[in-house]
Amino acid sequence: MDTKRLDHKLDCKACGRILMHIPDNAEEHTAIHCSQCGAYLGEWGELQDDFKKQAGGTQAFDLDHGNIVKK
Repeated sequence: MDTKRLDHKLDCKACGRILMHIPDNAEEHTAIHCSQCGAYLGEWGELQDDFKKQAGGTQAFDLDHGNIVKK
């Protein structure tokens, strides 16, 4: 079985976790930080695009207000 972990822009380069602090009113250019260590992860728009690129093809998961949910 080929198991892959979401990574690239989604994982924190400082602590290795995928835990994002996303404000309720986040827009495309809102800065997103790791909720574990506070490191900058990127802008909300680019993180959403990266998630869709990595997981969108499987159609098994979705990104809902910063939470990865099973469809």
